[in-house]
Amino acid sequence: MSVFTALKPRFPFGGLTISRCVDALIRQDLLDPLPYVRRHICGDWGDVREEHRRYNDAAVALGGYLLSSYVLGDDLALCILTEADRRLTAVFLLDEY
Repeated sequence: MSVFTALKPRFPFGGLTISRCVDALIRQDLLDPLPYVRRHICGDWGDVREEHRRYNDAAVALGGYLLSSYVLGDDLALCILTEADRRLTAVFLLDEY
């Protein structure tokens, strides 16, 4: 059992939208973004800088957008952004930002 399986979501994440590039990787069986989405909603912010980690932790309680980033390879990073109103969570590549 993964450590993330035992964690509970820390916030509602609304609808989920996936960028065209992420969708293309999914269709080629090169990426499954769902484990990263789960990490994001459980408060594992991935590879963001410490100041952004602190911002996210405060934003869970006080409101504000939430951003996670996960390095998948040398030139590939997956980003997940939940809007401040928690209605939508977007999954995209850092290069698309």
